[in-house]
Amino acid sequence: MSEPVIRTRFAPSPTGYLHVGGARTALFNWLYARKNNGKFILRIEDTDKARSTQEAIQAILKGLRWLGLDWDEGPEAGGADGPYFQTQRLDAYNKYLAELLEKKLAYEKDGAVYFRSTDPDGNIEDFVIRRADGMPVYNFAVVIDDALMRITHVIRGDDHLSNTPRQVMIYKALNLAIPKIVHVPMILGPDGQRLSTRHGATAVEEYEKDILPEAMVNYLARLGWAYKDQEFFTIPDLIDKFSLNKVGRSAAIFDRKKLEWLNAEHIKKAPLKRLKDFLPPRYAAQKNIDQVLALGQSRMKTVEHIAKSCAYFYEQKLEIPDEPRRQFLTADISVRLKELGGLLKNTDWQAPAVEKTVRDFAAAQKLDAAQIIMPLRVALTGSTVSPGIFEVMTLLGKELTLARLA
Repeated sequence: MSEPVIRTRFAPSPTGYLHVGGARTALFNWLYARKNNGKFILRIEDTDKARSTQEAIQAILKGLRWLGLDWDEGPEAGGADGPYFQTQRLDAYNKYLAELLEKKLAYEKDGAVYFRSTDPDGNIEDFVIRRADGMPVYNFAVVIDDALMRITHVIRGDDHLSNTPRQVMIYKALNLAIPKIVHVPMILGPDGQRLSTRHGATAVEEYEKDILPEAMVNYLARLGWAYKDQEFFTIPDLIDKFSLNKVGRSAAIFDRKKLEWLNAEHIKKAPLKRLKDFLPPRYAAQKNIDQVLALGQSRMKTVEHIAKSCAYFYEQKLEIPDEPRRQFLTADISVRLKELGGLLKNTDWQAPAVEKTVRDFAAAQKLDAAQIIMPLRVALTGSTVSPGIFEVMTLLGKELTLARLA
C-alpha cells in the first residue's frame, strides 16, 4: 500500500499583516511539502468577524508571494477540498457539531456548545466549541478543516502546545484521523521576550525595500532549524536539506544584523540578471549595465542600494551631501580637479592610463595620491565610498567625468 501524499497547511487569521513568526511557520510547512513532493494548502481562519479584514487577507497573500511560498490549494488557487475560508465552511462545522450533540459528547449551555472533556487526569475542563453567536471556536474548526482537507502534518509554533490535547480529544470523539503534530520554537527578540514591534519591524512587508526575498527565506529557515554549520542556503538547497528532525527545541532569537549579513551575501552571489529586477527600467536598458553592476556588487548591502550604486553612472545631476562637499571639495581642491580635467581630455580612456594621469598629476602638485583620489571620488560619485575610482571613471565615460570635474 502506497504512503498517502503529504499535505501541510498554513492557516493564518486575517487580523493584520503577515508576521515574521507566521512567515517562518508557513515556510517550514512549505519546505516539508516541497521536500516530500507533497501539497501545501493555504487556509484563511476568518471566524473572528470583528477583527478579520480583506486588507489583511491581501497583505498575507502578498507577503507569501513575495517570499515565493506558492500554495497548491487555497484562495485564488482553488482545490477540491475548499472553500478555504472558515466563514464559508459553517455547514461542515454544524454537521460535526450535530454528531457530537447526538452522541452526548457535547452539550448546549447559554447558547454556546461545550465539548465534554475526556481528559483522564481531569486537568482539562469542558470547553466551548461553538460560541453563542453561532461561530465555531478555533480548537473545533481547525480539527474539522484539517480532517476534511486531509492534512497529514501540522507544523506550528509551540504557543499552540496547550491547544493540542483539546484538539486530539475532538479527533477521537469524531473518529477522525489525527495528523502528525509538530511544534516549533517561538521567535524571540534579542531581549528574550516574544518578538514584537518594540524590537523593530515584525511585518514581512516592512523588509521588502531592503531585503531580497531569497535572503529572508534563508534567514527564516535558520530560525530554529540547522544543517551542520551551514548558514547560506539557496531555496533549492533548503528544499533538498530540510527535515523536521533538525528543528531545534529552544527558542530562536531574531537578529537583524544577521539578516542583513545574509542579505549582503545573497546580493554578492546573485546573477546579474537577478539584480536587474531591482533597477529602474532606464538603468537596466543601458549597454554597460552588466559592467556597472559587477563593479559594485560586492559592496551592495540592501535591495535599495542596488539601484543607488548605479545611479551616479546614469543621472546627469549629481547630488553631493554637504559634509563630504565641505570636507573634500574645498576651493583649492576644486581648482586642481578642473586642472586635472584638462589633462584627462587627452588621456586614453582605459583604467591604467586614467590612473597614471591622476597619479602623475598628484605627484606634480606635490600631493599624496589620496589627497586627489578622495576629492575625485566625491566629485564623481557623490560619496566617500565607491568601487575603485579608476574603474568607475572608465565606466562613467570621458564626457560625463569631464563634465563633473568642470
